[in-house]
Parts: sequence; C-alpha cells; structure tokens
Amino acid sequence: MKSKKRKLNQRTVFIIAFLLPSVLLFAIIYAYPLVNIFLTSFCEWNSKNFVSPKFLGWDHMFDNYIKMFTLDANFKMALLNSLKWVVLTLLIQVPWSVLVALVLSSKERGWRFIRNMFVIPNIISTAAIGLIFLNLYSPSRGIITEICNMIVPESNVSVLANEKWAFWGVTFSFILFGGSSCLLLLTQIFSIDPGVYEAAKIDGASSFQIALKIKLPLMKPMIGTISVIAANYGLLLYNEIALISGGGPDNATYSLSYYIYKTAMGSTKLNFARGNAAGVVQIILGVVLVGLLNKVLRTQSKEDMM
Repeated sequence: MKSKKRKLNQRTVFIIAFLLPSVLLFAIIYAYPLVNIFLTSFCEWNSKNFVSPKFLGWDHMFDNYIKMFTLDANFKMALLNSLKWVVLTLLIQVPWSVLVALVLSSKERGWRFIRNMFVIPNIISTAAIGLIFLNLYSPSRGIITEICNMIVPESNVSVLANEKWAFWGVTFSFILFGGSSCLLLLTQIFSIDPGVYEAAKIDGASSFQIALKIKLPLMKPMIGTISVIAANYGLLLYNEIALISGGGPDNATYSLSYYIYKTAMGSTKLNFARGNAAGVVQIILGVVLVGLLNKVLRTQSKEDMM
C-alpha cells in the first residue's frame, strides 16, 4: 500500500511539474491581460492619467460602455460592420470553400495546380495583398476602376472614396480567399474510406450524387470547424482595413479591431479604457458566436444521425 501511495505521489508531482510551466505561461500571457482589460474598462485611463487607471466609481463604472453604445458613432459603425463581415464569411467564404473542395476532390486533370493557385492568396502576406488591392482600386490606374468606368462612362468611380462601395471593396479583398479552409476540407474528404465510394458506384450513384450524399454529410464536422474560424476572422478583421481603406471614407469601414486601435493608440487622446471596453465587447461577441455555431452545428449533426 505504501509503495502504491508513493508511486501515486510521485506521479502527481511529475504531472504538476510537467504542467506548471504551461500554466504559468498561460497566466502571464493570456489570463492576466484579459483580467486587466476587463478591470480597466471600468476606469478612466487616457493621456491625462497615463500611468495609472482611475476607477470611475460604483455609480459610474459602466460609463465607458454606455457612452460607446449611445454616443460613439464610430463604435456603432464598427460593431455593425464586424457583424456584417461575420455573416458574409459564413454565407460566402464557407460555401465557396466547400464547393471548391468538392470539385477538387474528384481529382480531375490539373486539380493539384488549381489547388495550389487557390491557396496562394492565403500564404502571401497581408501587406502584399493590401498593396495589390490598393492598385486595383486606384482612381487613376486601377483595373477595377477602369472596368467600372467602361460599364458606366464618365462615372469617375473611386471605390475607396465612396462610403457604400468602400465596405464592399474591403470585403472583396478577403472574402474569396478560402484556401486554408479548402485544404482542411480536402483532408477530411481524403480520409473517407475509398470503399464507400466504390460501393456507391456499384449501386449506380453518379459523381454528383456521391458528392451530395456521401462527401458533404461526412464533411460536416470540418465545415463546422472552418465556419468558426471564418466567422472569427470576420469579427477580428483588422489588417485589410488598416492597409487598404484606413477605416475611411468617413469611418465607413471601421471594424471593432480597428476601432480599438484608433481609440487606444491611434489618436492623441489615448483612451485606453474605452478601447479596453470595446475589447471586452469583442471578446463577449466571440464567445457567444462560437457557442452559437457549436450549438447549431451539433444540433444538425444529431438530426443527421437520427
């Protein structure tokens, strides 16, 4: 008995020693900043009291949140745009990636070349992508501008200078780039037992029926995964906005991430507390979004099994 207890104690000590570095790193790098963001969102913390945040008091502790939702037009615009990008990634990028993966999974001639071409935008730096789209939207030499002017002569189109078009200009810069999602889906498809396809072909199933009734249902776990990844990308969108539109024109392409940067670091006021409050809102939205997607996709999977 004593030897067993000694072994258990040694095992416990080993497990604790093994996990302790990871726990400490998590606490320092993730947990502490998250707690700090949450607590300082109830403070006054700007260029006036740069060193130490000052608690607003129990009666006014939610002032940063109230002012954001009621008085800050930029925050409202950023929140609306971020929610739009979440919906668009789910309605456009995810189905587009699924369609491309289904087509490539048939392994027709040249499928590897097309797969590699589809993945290239995802391995190019965001800075390069931003420069490419800046040139595409250029009022003087942009191809997209030239095409619009050909369709509507003398329209003097300038995508990034128009409040309505700038949103779609930023959206177009990333919405079709689903190469990473496509690779994950192809991995899921290629892991399916080939015997399933052979049995379906013996029963007279066409390639379209195999894709619709065999591949697509078996892809649903991975579709759920890429849906969560794509939706969070839309919610956290920053690089494309900073590099292509700069939030303009007239703050029409603000996202929550870009709003946080501009509020906390991008102005002379340096309103860290307001930026942290927006960060808390973004974190809550992300948690709710992941929870909803997991619940919906889990419910669909159970219905399919029944």
